[in-house]
Amino acid sequence: MKPGQILIPAALIILVIVSCNKSGSGSKPKLTLESINTTIQVDDSMRALFKFSNGTSLPNGNFYSIRIRLNQAPPSDSAGPDTLQTPLPSFTNTSNGEIRYALPWDGYLSETGFQNDTLIFKFFVLTADNVSSDTITSPQIVVLYQ
Repeated sequence: MKPGQILIPAALIILVIVSCNKSGSGSKPKLTLESINTTIQVDDSMRALFKFSNGTSLPNGNFYSIRIRLNQAPPSDSAGPDTLQTPLPSFTNTSNGEIRYALPWDGYLSETGFQNDTLIFKFFVLTADNVSSDTITSPQIVVLYQ
């Protein structure tokens, strides 16, 4: 295992910013992708903004991202697991808000070291009560190597 793989969970950034609107009913959470950068420069990060609603049971749940490589050539060096699970923090009195998610180029997105990578991601949340949102598929993400 290379040293960079150990740092992936530490470099993974997820922030939840919530509004104080209490209109949800505790039903299936709705997750929408508001924005994502589709070209990742060297030493940059993939940044995505999600909005959620009906998230009264999201606190202490989990956010998942699944990486799918579209390249024909296999990676020369595996940059870690394809599925990442990130715990959502505890928050109260809200049923909608934002999730800001970032993955670093170095150590996770750049696998080959000699060619651009093309990826798609699948995202979903799983509540503390094991209720899943719909799965969102990203547009193609191009990770540049130079």
